[in-house]
Amino acid sequence: MSTVTSTTDVGTMSFALYNMRQAQQTVDNLTAETASGYLSSNYAGLGTSASAALNLTGELATNATLQANTQSASTIQQVTQTALGQIQTLVSGISAQLLGVSTLSPAALSTASASANAALTQIAGLLDTKVGDTYIFAGQDSANPPVPDPSTLSSSAFVTAIQNAVAGLSTSSASAVQAQLLTVAAPGATSPFSPTLEASNQPSSVDLGDGTSVQVGMLADQNTNAVSAGTGTTSTGSYMRDIFMGLSALGALGNADLGDAQVQSLLSGLHTTLSNADDALNVDIGGLGVRQDTVTSAATELQGVSTALTAQLGNAQDADPTTVATELSTAQTQLQASYSIVSALHTLTLVTYLV
Repeated sequence: MSTVTSTTDVGTMSFALYNMRQAQQTVDNLTAETASGYLSSNYAGLGTSASAALNLTGELATNATLQANTQSASTIQQVTQTALGQIQTLVSGISAQLLGVSTLSPAALSTASASANAALTQIAGLLDTKVGDTYIFAGQDSANPPVPDPSTLSSSAFVTAIQNAVAGLSTSSASAVQAQLLTVAAPGATSPFSPTLEASNQPSSVDLGDGTSVQVGMLADQNTNAVSAGTGTTSTGSYMRDIFMGLSALGALGNADLGDAQVQSLLSGLHTTLSNADDALNVDIGGLGVRQDTVTSAATELQGVSTALTAQLGNAQDADPTTVATELSTAQTQLQASYSIVSALHTLTLVTYLV
């Protein structure tokens, strides 16, 4: 009789302790959910929702990378557009000074020449504009400046070769000098641009998702959307090369004899070069605006996708505060009841069972 009673007592106590531990674990889990806001601290605890949560987390990480791309691209596009706008202002201003070459006074020519020399250095500096550590006009060679040293450009091999070509105007025709200027300004040893930029460098681009990418920044020595007018006669085919050529040549003509027909002809050609470069530059500024619209649209779409993915992930792993509060209250009640049962069983003795 006593053996049976003892075995029953142990079994009852073991069952009560098991229930108490289960109730305590439930309370602990629900308390953790309340504190973290998540159903579980790991994927294993999410049960059938684990796979969905894992996939959604990966998609959100990819989306975050693409959003970072759009932010970076947008910043670079804006800075590029600002720099090109400043360059255009300089070029159009000097081009305007050459209007009506036949009536240009020596003083006006001297002023235009000085302005050209100053603008040349300014434009070289603008082409070395950076966003963070990225030279935005250097293409994929973004760690290096596209114009190696703007401060020494006025004494560079390029400007010296331009000046020598202009000096030949005393014995050559304006058309011959213009042809020589185009040769100097073409890609080669005397180029004012970095060797890497000259070596078929490619523009940079960023991934916007869904197989879409967009060019960011520009190449200092190449047009993007624009086609330069006068190629072969007054243009190299690159408006930025034309600008460097035209400003350098004008800078060398400050004391030229305006009574010389060849000087007049060369100045007229330089005006055409700079005016056409200004037009082409405006086309590429417009192209930047189109690309900026593409980036803005992609950023808006990616934000919408991020919002949707975040909501789905929340459904898979977030704890509902109201539900958790109700379940926790119930679990705490059950735990308290378990405590009471275990406490009561502890007071039982063999005598209690026998009585």
